[in-house]
Amino acid sequence: MIPIKIHTQPDDSTCGPTSLHAVYRYFNDPISLADVIKEVPSLDEGGTLEVLLACHALQRGYRTRIYTYNLFIFDPTWFSLSNEEIILKLEEQLKYKKTPKLQRATQAYIEFLRLGGELRCRDLNKQLLHGYFEKGVPLLTGLSATYLYQSAREFGDEQGNSIYDDVRGFPMGHFVVLCGFGEDEKSIVVADPYRENPYFKDNYYEVRATHLINSIMLGMATYDANLLAIQPLKPKPLQD
Repeated sequence: MIPIKIHTQPDDSTCGPTSLHAVYRYFNDPISLADVIKEVPSLDEGGTLEVLLACHALQRGYRTRIYTYNLFIFDPTWFSLSNEEIILKLEEQLKYKKTPKLQRATQAYIEFLRLGGELRCRDLNKQLLHGYFEKGVPLLTGLSATYLYQSAREFGDEQGNSIYDDVRGFPMGHFVVLCGFGEDEKSIVVADPYRENPYFKDNYYEVRATHLINSIMLGMATYDANLLAIQPLKPKPLQD
C-alpha cells in the first residue's frame, strides 16, 4: 500500500486541495495545506475540478496525466488527436455550449493541455490501477460521493454547508486518493479527506474495486469521472 497521509478537509468544499496536498506530501513537497487551498481555483458554486488540481501540479513542476471519462467535455473520437488538435476542438465547442460549468471546465482543460498535461481515455479497470500502484504512484480521483457512500443526495444551504436530503438533493462530487489494493485485490485502499463521511466514518478504508470504479464513472454527473496521476519529473514515462 502507498503510505499516503491525508489531513481532514477544513470545510465541505476543500476535498480537492486536501487530496492534492496529500499527494504532494507523499512526494516530500513542503507546500502547506493552507497554501494549496489558497492557490487552487474554486468554482462559483464551491469546490473545484480535477483538471484545476492538475494545472496546479503542472505549475509546480510535476508531470500529470488525466484519464477522463467525462463525455460532457470530450468526444471519444478526440483521444487520437494531439494536444494542439484537442485544444482546437475544445475552443470550437465553446462556441456552441454555453453552460457556465462546462465553459469553466473547458477553459481549464485548454490550460492543462497548453501546460503539457497528458490526456488519456482507457477502460477503467483493475489492470490500469495496478500499473500505477506497482510503481508507487497514488491516484487522485474525482468521483460521485453519493454513490460511493450510498448516501442521500445533497443541497447547499445559505452558509455553504451540504445538507442530506433524498428529495431536494442532487448528486455530489468528491475527491479522494487511491493508495493500492487490499490483500485480496478485490478492494482498494482509499485515503479520504472527509473523515465524517456517512458510510466509513474514517480517513482510511477499503472499498470493493467494482463499487469504486462505478463511483468514478458516475462522477460524470458532477463533471468529475477522472483519474489523475501526478509524478515528479523523471526520465521514465508514466504508465500507459
